Amino acid sequence: MTSGKSVREVFEAWGRDDHADGMEREHWPRVRQIFELIPPSTASYLEVGVGNGYGLAHMATHQFKDGHCFGLDLSASMVTRARKRTQALTNVAVEVGDFLALDFGERRFDTIFSMEVFYYFHDIHVGLRKAASILDPNGTLWVAVNFYEENEESADWPKRLGTPMQRWSARDYVEGFERAGFLAVEQHMITAPLPKGSTHGDRPTLLTSGRKP
Repeated sequence: MTSGKSVREVFEAWGRDDHADGMEREHWPRVRQIFELIPPSTASYLEVGVGNGYGLAHMATHQFKDGHCFGLDLSASMVTRARKRTQALTNVAVEVGDFLALDFGERRFDTIFSMEVFYYFHDIHVGLRKAASILDPNGTLWVAVNFYEENEESADWPKRLGTPMQRWSARDYVEGFERAGFLAVEQHMITAPLPKGSTHGDRPTLLTSGRKP
């Protein structure tokens, strides 16, 4: 495993240039399909790794338009972008913070979603347990990743980014969810064409979801 830039440093740089908007262009065709699987709710939604806020804005005006949406990101520059993107929405809050370290207090969520985040955690098991601890009963966690063992094209990402990443298999994610106490664990392979010039290849996004008892 490489040791170099921290995840925060990587995303701070991406938030200051146009990389954040590039991630939206690459991710949105697949994230949109994932969002179609998430039912409407009047409760609370958490997005871990909010980026420029495109997903948060969508959920705040669609499935959670009568609920509350909370976005979290390690990067202050990403949070600045997300706040600008959602500034007209009264049911949105965005904070800078480390998901694993943040004390959520009494806050609980009906739905937690992340795109391309969990493999940056030093231990994915810890991230899954943390998510379970802040979900309401019957709440659902949705984890989408492109960096996984079956996607051979992703193998060199840690070297290219210069930051540590945890490369689980699809089966590892199922077992990790179950070990964290999630029920009804499901997986989907989400496909959509990527923008011209994408360096991510065209392998499906691995989506794993599970329900807290």
